[in-house]
Amino acid sequence: MYSIDRRRYLWVTLSALLQGLLLGAYVIAWNGLHEGWHIPGGGAVFTLFYNMPLSLVVIVPFVFWLAQEHWGRRLGLFLSGLALVLTLFYAYRLWSVYPMGGSFYIIPSQRMDLVRACIAVFLLIPLFQCRIAMWSWRIPYSELFFQLCRNLFLLFQAAIVMAVFWGLLLTASLLFDIVGLNFVPYVLFNPLVAVPLTSLTIAVSISVALKHPGIDSLGRWLLSVLAWLLPPFSLLSLVFIACLPWSGLRTLWSTGQASSLIMLLQLGTILLANAAWLDGMRSSFHNKILNATAQVSLLCLPVYTAICLYSLGLRVQQYGLSVDRIQAGFSAVVLGIWGVGYAGAVTLRRWPSAIGRVNVVSVLVMTLIVAAMNSPVLDPYRLAANNQADRLLRGQIAPEDFDYLYMRFSLGRYGTYALERIEQSGHPRSEAIRRRIAAAMDITPQEYLQDVEDGVVPASQRREILSHASVYPEGRQLPAAAVEYLVREWGAEDSPLRNVRRSPEVAFAFQKVSNSEGPGEDLLVLLEGVGMVLRVEGDSVRTVGFLSSAGGGQQRLSLRDLRPAGIASVAPQFQDLVIEGGRYRVLPLVQDEGR
Repeated sequence: MYSIDRRRYLWVTLSALLQGLLLGAYVIAWNGLHEGWHIPGGGAVFTLFYNMPLSLVVIVPFVFWLAQEHWGRRLGLFLSGLALVLTLFYAYRLWSVYPMGGSFYIIPSQRMDLVRACIAVFLLIPLFQCRIAMWSWRIPYSELFFQLCRNLFLLFQAAIVMAVFWGLLLTASLLFDIVGLNFVPYVLFNPLVAVPLTSLTIAVSISVALKHPGIDSLGRWLLSVLAWLLPPFSLLSLVFIACLPWSGLRTLWSTGQASSLIMLLQLGTILLANAAWLDGMRSSFHNKILNATAQVSLLCLPVYTAICLYSLGLRVQQYGLSVDRIQAGFSAVVLGIWGVGYAGAVTLRRWPSAIGRVNVVSVLVMTLIVAAMNSPVLDPYRLAANNQADRLLRGQIAPEDFDYLYMRFSLGRYGTYALERIEQSGHPRSEAIRRRIAAAMDITPQEYLQDVEDGVVPASQRREILSHASVYPEGRQLPAAAVEYLVREWGAEDSPLRNVRRSPEVAFAFQKVSNSEGPGEDLLVLLEGVGMVLRVEGDSVRTVGFLSSAGGGQQRLSLRDLRPAGIASVAPQFQDLVIEGGRYRVLPLVQDEGR
């Protein structure tokens, strides 16, 4: 037995160090590629580590650490099968996002795929742990539930140990820095040292905790504490639902985070419900009022799902499918499965005895969805590429507003297929579409990724936006010098153009607003809420001012109803003052209409 434990601890240590080294190399590659490092001959190595199968590197060691007490041949078979499945998923993703006809530089979906896989595997681990321990697939739900809770609390205590460990290391590194040994902090916080130390700390803390049964008692105590958060949480949910008819959804949409907040509310309700009713055979509430109040909150879950799906549907109807929206839809649907199951059990008076069946069925359905999203069936890249292409071909979006670069660089192989289908289609404006596709193909991956990192549209798309923007008076065109100046200044940190994505979001007007005499003219750049003034003198262009409301900011500049006749120059309300050689501008006082 001692020799078995010794071999197990050796494998735990080796797996932790290997995981840490690989993840440390990934961190270095990520920093290098995103900060524009140029290392002669090292690009291939950086690309290799940047595109390593994260789900395989992260998930398999964690599963081994959590299930290490079942050391044996069956655990080895389970880990081998899990590694094979994750490898197949990664191989398909590698194929689906490999940029055809170009260099292999990025897998943009790794984090989303990793999160989905982690959730599915973590919820499935108890099933295989109990199967290995009991030699049977007929497993009572109570065993599954408490095994899941045990895994959760093992990770929780590992996170605490890791935080304490790094707190001590940080303190020690500060002391070394004070005495002049500043190379010690540099070594400790190098990714190739820091990440392996972190992995090793987590693995060792889990191994030590498994030897002490007190972790189960601590877990039950924490569950009982969390259970009493459900009644007040339920009252807040009821108040929120009751206020929606009066406040309306418009107030909810104005937050900009409506779907995320509601899904967080759903997740909190589901987790607290499991803490309150445990395996369905017992409950923390012996008071009937508290029990009923907690159950009513479960009836709100389908309402939350309906709101999330409605919000997502509006965005899809307006802008079409994207990988991020499909990911949001996955979260809404998965939480909705649990919500409908819990609400149905309460309605049919099967609660809490049905909690086990609902949880098991929901986990299995979620696992099938995760598997489908890592295959052509529900691949987010395929769905997004086909949907965006169909919107263009059906005339739901104008060719000048279509994001060809997103199709090429962000949707991988399926995006390239969709661009080929668009190019070969008989669209009425096929010639203009082909020109824009050709322009998108001329953009290098490095240029596009740099613009994405900066949060601005690429240079070619900037020229496209400027060429289709409204210019007043009608018949005028932007001078070439002004176009080049705006394209160059677009990505500046203080540029109002940074958030412009489409041509209707900006307009231009030739209007004299300065007192400058001589050659040249003033050009107004008008955006929603802001504006700026350019001085164009031949090939020389410079920014000379910005627009602000004469009413102190109460009148917001809007392009929706902008007309050429609505732009005019007027004399200022106050003249500038010169005091001891300094020039001062008088701003109008904002008057309170209530006084």
